[in-house]
Amino acid sequence: MIKHRFKYQKYGQFYRPVIPVTLRNGSKVFRYLALIDSGADQNIFHSNLTEILKLDITKLKPYSFTGIKRESSSKGYLGIVELGIGNEFFDAPVIFSDDISDNGYGIVGQFGFFSHFKVKIDYQGKDIELKSFK
Repeated sequence: MIKHRFKYQKYGQFYRPVIPVTLRNGSKVFRYLALIDSGADQNIFHSNLTEILKLDITKLKPYSFTGIKRESSSKGYLGIVELGIGNEFFDAPVIFSDDISDNGYGIVGQFGFFSHFKVKIDYQGKDIELKSFK
């Protein structure tokens, strides 16, 4: 079992469970930050990352999802990339969308992230622990 530990990151006056992740598509690699969001069904990153990872967005599956915009569903494109925590990589579904901020962090959610780890989030201790199921 592989174990990873992180501390919460401070954004303004708030602490958030944001961790470093790596997105990989073949030889294209991009390091980014992601909010661990137990309420998110999917992993979501800004669509600009498709250019960096050399993914042809026209070949990805159009996908609608809710939770980011109040009045309507959000739109994006669903693809599979390798998601890495430390040196541990796994194939993960990712929605690439313009409806998420492009200057902050992505979101890792239930399917494709929590499905690979036992996740412990300790708000009081500002501590995050991930234990791989491998």
